[in-house]
Amino acid sequence: MKKISNNKPVFGLSVKFVEGVDYTESEGKIIQIGLRTRNTSVPLIVTARESEAKKQGTDGILALCSEKCGKKMKDTLTKEIAIFKEFKDIALQ
Repeated sequence: MKKISNNKPVFGLSVKFVEGVDYTESEGKIIQIGLRTRNTSVPLIVTARESEAKKQGTDGILALCSEKCGKKMKDTLTKEIAIFKEFKDIALQ
């Protein structure tokens, strides 16, 4: 839930939406996703239809400040199964 400072490393968590979740109108954009279990929202990069990430099965990417933050987010996403089907680590540069 921290702001990522300029010139700091950025980590990413790749997600796949559950069947029936449609974010086609948001492709290629950053949107806010509500996390009910934490009573907050986080920015999600929705992959564009023709992007390499989408071709590899990634529907969205959450930008994270650290690997520790990534572990906490994975725990949260496990509880938020109504939105996400699966997630895996990727690195952002």
